[in-house]
Amino acid sequence: MPATHRRRTAGLTAAALAALATATAVPAGAAPAAGTTAADGAAHLLSQVGAAAQESALEYWTPERMAQAQPASPGEVVQEVTGAPAEAVAAEPPTEPTTEPGDQAARSLAAQAAAPAVPRRQRSASAVVTGGAVAVAAPWTGDAAVTARIGRLYFTQGGLPYECSASSVRAGEVSVLMTAGHCLSEGGRTSEDVIFVPGLAGTAEPYGRWAATGTFTTRQWLEEDQDSPAALNHDVGFVVLGRQDGVALAERTGALDIAFDAPMDRVTVFGYPAASGRSDGYTLQHCTGWRFPDTGGTTDHGTLCDMGGGSSGGPWLSGFDPVAGTGTVTSVISFSYRSAPERLYGPQLGAAEREVYDRAVAAAAA
Repeated sequence: MPATHRRRTAGLTAAALAALATATAVPAGAAPAAGTTAADGAAHLLSQVGAAAQESALEYWTPERMAQAQPASPGEVVQEVTGAPAEAVAAEPPTEPTTEPGDQAARSLAAQAAAPAVPRRQRSASAVVTGGAVAVAAPWTGDAAVTARIGRLYFTQGGLPYECSASSVRAGEVSVLMTAGHCLSEGGRTSEDVIFVPGLAGTAEPYGRWAATGTFTTRQWLEEDQDSPAALNHDVGFVVLGRQDGVALAERTGALDIAFDAPMDRVTVFGYPAASGRSDGYTLQHCTGWRFPDTGGTTDHGTLCDMGGGSSGGPWLSGFDPVAGTGTVTSVISFSYRSAPERLYGPQLGAAEREVYDRAVAAAAA
């Protein structure tokens, strides 16, 4: 079968390379990463953030820095994997129309030109994929409960500002976010200055901003080649948030259910894309479609959904009720193939992801 190529885009500026060379792996004021829960454990603690560092992160994100933040996309190194992505069409329901719009994780070229930051990685492949009904992302104008539980995740890597998407997931009386692993760690660099802005709408922050107290990802994402199927299969991360005046985010906005080992069902995908000329990055976008298996080498599921960079980490909701604004998070936006940017892929949530989630919940409750 034909090989699939994942490619890294070269072109770091001299200043960016210097910044990366001096970057620390753990945020200032944070404890050293604690590693896995056991010798063969799946959960990695990336950072613990003290009160002073949380306050510093909240102050760091001025409106100017938020505007300069680059939309994060998955990585880009050339990697040969076996598989035939073109056969994916046969695995999905070809007659099922996608009536709601959607979007892919590709970087905004306009944003790159506006700020001399490190171009984050854009995962791609050379296989030709055709067929199916493609949805194009459109703003969410439905129930406000959905908007409140999904937001923009801001962070720095190598001292440079980036943005992803994330969602509040149910964790008892504590606040835990789910996002993509590459939004929290990439190329050995741990994200710093991490804050979450739920329900972002233009410049309005109706539910305030929340600083991270800890970040977690899977051992597979952190330790494997991040351009390999072994890592992409587990490109998932969780963020623990601090309280505001004694109140947890989940108490203020609510949280989405989370489930593991989801079937090949119909999903609605949400995110804050910032694709040039199509979306501004400050508007929650969505699309709906059926899952299908990736035959390009990973165990991820795909869906026909065209969404731009910055949507990485956005939730895939199963059993979504647009009237009630309810649904269950069963994956996150992870990557797409270059020849088929209208197809988003997200990891299946299994035992490894459950362990990381449990670790994050325990840390939040401590």
